[in-house]
Amino acid sequence: MSEKILLFRRRFIPNELTFLKDDELIAYNDEKIVTRWKSLKPRPDFAGGYSTYYRKKGLKISRIIDHEGRFLHWYCDIVFECGAEALDVDHNCKLRNGADQFLLTENRSGFVPIVYQDLLIDIIVNPNGLIEVADMDELADAQKTGLITPDMTDRALHTAESYLRLLYGRYGKIDCSDERFVIPT
Repeated sequence: MSEKILLFRRRFIPNELTFLKDDELIAYNDEKIVTRWKSLKPRPDFAGGYSTYYRKKGLKISRIIDHEGRFLHWYCDIVFECGAEALDVDHNCKLRNGADQFLLTENRSGFVPIVYQDLLIDIIVNPNGLIEVADMDELADAQKTGLITPDMTDRALHTAESYLRLLYGRYGKIDCSDERFVIPT
């Protein structure tokens, strides 16, 4: 693919749009986008990682690493890929990491913005095999307050359910720190 993509992350809790301008694009095609990144703010618990956006599956799976480059865990975001229309955010949305400058730029020709909406449910796969599901309460709160639509809630729940079934089916058959354990089929 010849066009230059620009990645954005749209979160609903907190309400923010982040320009992922510092992420290094490693691979990009119709099926997936692979990036290498460092934490936006310094953190003692991890340094950054590698993320694969499975474009047709609604998953962003990240290999989280520490400051020495050692594997810590897998972090899976349930996401929805959008185009430029998702850059139109309300006035309460915090614009981070240069998103405000991008939105003010007149000349965006040659760039394809891809916005990943974070649908709030996260799945963490630890090397010891523990699988955690996080932020289901945020999904319920976002639905209740109208931050996300019922369709988005349905998409998040169905994607999480399908992915968890896949992970549980592999449990004990593949080492949890092995990339093959988390890759969706």
